[in-house]
Amino acid sequence: MTCPNCGKTIGDDVKFCPWCGVEFLDEPQPWVQVQPEPVDSADPPYQQSAYPQQPGAYAQQPQAAPASSRSKWPLIVVCAVVIAAVVAAVGVLVWAFKSGRLGAKEYVTDAMGSTVAVGTGDVTISVRDPDGSVRQIKSDSDLMEYADILTEYTAVMNDLKASAPGFTKTRWQDLPADKQSLGGLGGLVLPIIEKHVTGKDAKEAESFPSGNADELPLLGSMHGCLLTDPTKIKNAYCEVLEDGYYQIVMTLVDEADPTPLSAGADSTSSVISSVFYPFSVQNMISSVASLALTDISFLYTDCTVTLVYAPKSHQVRRVYMNMNIDVSASSGLGSISARIVDNTEYTDFVY
Repeated sequence: MTCPNCGKTIGDDVKFCPWCGVEFLDEPQPWVQVQPEPVDSADPPYQQSAYPQQPGAYAQQPQAAPASSRSKWPLIVVCAVVIAAVVAAVGVLVWAFKSGRLGAKEYVTDAMGSTVAVGTGDVTISVRDPDGSVRQIKSDSDLMEYADILTEYTAVMNDLKASAPGFTKTRWQDLPADKQSLGGLGGLVLPIIEKHVTGKDAKEAESFPSGNADELPLLGSMHGCLLTDPTKIKNAYCEVLEDGYYQIVMTLVDEADPTPLSAGADSTSSVISSVFYPFSVQNMISSVASLALTDISFLYTDCTVTLVYAPKSHQVRRVYMNMNIDVSASSGLGSISARIVDNTEYTDFVY
């Protein structure tokens, strides 16, 4: 006979359709017509025991779909999620390269315009020295960004102040001839300026025993550096020297007439005074008061500090501070300008 539910040909004496599982009762009962689904003939008929029936029921019973017609939605969803994740990852990488970011850190462009990624080990980069010359150095790529260099410099200088080793200090001044424009006042002003500066050849180095932290940068402060804003850095780099020591070179932005750091101060609004101990030119100006100078101004420009230290122990080998002070003024005899280069060097540290 033919199953009235699925339309398959079955035996005359069976009580259950081996294809759809419907039960045949002795007395005809109303039944619900269910649209038959195609069944793979290669699949075995469903077993009667897999479909327990309620007495008197004559309707299609729950059944597992054949393997060939089972739902593919879980697999489709998984594939869609994987594809979306891959597309998102590619998008992030494209954005990272286009925006110059990787691992939440900016790429650094060196002096020759090459792009260098930070945090990838020692790298060779081009840097511009304070005198304007460009050269290649080996650098620690974790110390490429100005903010990281400033953090490292501050940590080393604070450790220097805290350990207060013995050291030798030399401070002297230079008067570069090509930076003097004194006009008719040259014969009067230059001798006065020279009285207030001391060349390195005439300067005796001062030796300080351990415990003289006040004489170390910053002078009169318990801090080694008070600068916190990396945007106040004009140029900076960290060089890995051949003997393994690190050399940080940092040049600050120009500042007119910086306010000297107050003794024991924990902060200052002056950029220069947050790193350097400004050379005082007030005595020199008072000495030329008889010339009736007006519009006197002081511009501290290209002030650069060089720090050589051991990267692991933070023990310092050398600190060299260079400040260029451009002085300009006017008088009845004309305008004058002169540059004073102030140099301070700390060496021979004994820990």
